[in-house]
Amino acid sequence: MSSGIFSIGTSALNAAYVALRTAGNNVANASTPGYSRQTVLLSAQVGAVIGGSYVGQGVAVSDVRRSYDAFLNRAATSAQAASSSADARSTQLAQVDNLFADPTAGIGAAINSFFQQTQSLSQQPADSASRQALLSSANQLASGFADAGSRLQEFRSSTDTQIRLEIDSVNRYASQIATLNDQIALARGSGREPNDLLDQRDTALRSLNESVRATSVEQTDGSINVFLGSGQSLVVGGRAMKLATQVDPKDPTSIQIAVQDGSSVSVLSPSMVGGGKIGGLLQFRLQDLPAVENELGRLAVTLSNQVNIQHQLGNDRNGNPGGLFFNSIQPTAFAATTNGNVATSISASFTDTTQLQASDYRVDFAGGQYTLTRLADNTSWTSATPSFNQDGLAITLSNTPPANGDTFMIQAVRGGARTLSVAVTQPSEIAAASPVRVSAASGNTGSVGVDSLNVAGPTRNAALANNTTITFTGANTYNISDGVTTLTGQTYTAGQPITFNGWQLTLHGTPANGDQLNVAPNTGGIGDNRNALALSALQNQALVGGGQLISAFSSVVARVGAETQSAQSLGKTQDSILQDALNAESSVSGVNLDEEASRLIQYQQQYQAAAKVIATGRAIFDEILSIMQ
Repeated sequence: MSSGIFSIGTSALNAAYVALRTAGNNVANASTPGYSRQTVLLSAQVGAVIGGSYVGQGVAVSDVRRSYDAFLNRAATSAQAASSSADARSTQLAQVDNLFADPTAGIGAAINSFFQQTQSLSQQPADSASRQALLSSANQLASGFADAGSRLQEFRSSTDTQIRLEIDSVNRYASQIATLNDQIALARGSGREPNDLLDQRDTALRSLNESVRATSVEQTDGSINVFLGSGQSLVVGGRAMKLATQVDPKDPTSIQIAVQDGSSVSVLSPSMVGGGKIGGLLQFRLQDLPAVENELGRLAVTLSNQVNIQHQLGNDRNGNPGGLFFNSIQPTAFAATTNGNVATSISASFTDTTQLQASDYRVDFAGGQYTLTRLADNTSWTSATPSFNQDGLAITLSNTPPANGDTFMIQAVRGGARTLSVAVTQPSEIAAASPVRVSAASGNTGSVGVDSLNVAGPTRNAALANNTTITFTGANTYNISDGVTTLTGQTYTAGQPITFNGWQLTLHGTPANGDQLNVAPNTGGIGDNRNALALSALQNQALVGGGQLISAFSSVVARVGAETQSAQSLGKTQDSILQDALNAESSVSGVNLDEEASRLIQYQQQYQAAAKVIATGRAIFDEILSIMQ
């Protein structure tokens, strides 16, 4: 009899002890990240038949289980990947936005200052101080572009470093999950539920999703297989693959993410990464950053090229033809390192910078056909010959044909900003004057007069400075000759330009028979300002994507601002979703200290009552012994 009471009391004492330990463990880990509240499952032991009736034999501890909801856990893990991706991209874009944030000291202000100085020079073309001011302004403009371009390149390098650090984290957590898989499978095989190991694995998977989006599928032995957003295996049972970065064979300025499984390497496309910090960083690295670089580079290339064209059409203070104002910028083109025919090369040059697009390009060769793709919008053109003339670019492949499947890249304007520099070194080299001037014969009797004399580009005609005489043979006809070329019977219309030897002369009025005009070199014309005026006029011309230069820069700033604002808004939304998911998960798995305190009192009383049962049994046993003595 007493032994039964002892057995029941002992089982009750043991159950209360386990419950006390479990509640105490919950309290101890209330602030432990990833810890799931544990509860004790008790079951009544099968009763024994005594006196024809079943009499209970105490309590047994069936299990200690964690409070866990797989659906809520998966939702929080997925939200973690989305939130980390949005935050990483938003942080990077904010740096770019800060680069263009100051409207008074940025590139836009430098562009305005440059053209203001060209206007000032047109008012005093012979003044050395005005020339020096323009040269200083040009150097400031080039420095602004170069600094911005270099900063964007630094952002690329720092982003690559961050990606590599996140990859190290992925590999570390993947290895941890694989180790935990083995331990959990071993514990499950012995019939035990390893709650703490399961929590550790869930925490590792959650941390993994901070770096890259990953999903898991539980196996029958309790281990999980982990897959990246693309479905690529990362952990299989106790075996973990590794992520690594490598140079993109099609673009040496870009990187790729690859999965290494022994000697096997699988390259992941950016869209296959799916999320996490790596996903957000890759989106910034491969989409946002090149877009800004291309828009800023297009502006730098177009500005420098158009200024150079006009500058070379004028004469400097020494009477010499104008040279390059800015050093020439050329597109970058290269073949993929994986191409089959390594002898085939590619070259590109600008034909019309006003037609340039803010994009990189790719040329593919397959089935005897060449395909040019503008990567900004995936517009394509095909050709049977190894050359294209598109978007202001001349693209040519040499030593053709390439091997089937060969690929070539053209970064037309991406490096334009950081390579912009001033070619003029002396103020006297600035070509403010027009190389030609026109004069009327003193004996003219008609009313013909000069409206304008402009030099036509884009290149300077070799015969531009030839002395040329226009002789009117009537009110509507004229002959023109420079001693080398003579044109007779030409039709004159007031306001309609007369074009010859690279210049355009616009007249008004009615000439008399025999009236003459002479176009000659502008010798000694240091006070002439016509080319300075033409340089200044570039500010208001539609040169970049159908808009003015300053408008093009404003578009860059607006694009960056809009993308940054959108990314920040998305980040806040994803953070809110994550917090809601964590709160929902915590409502099931989190430790409530008030509740645990109440249970501690309950289990304490249960423990004391169990001890009382044992004490009662002992008293009965002692009473029986005393009767028998």
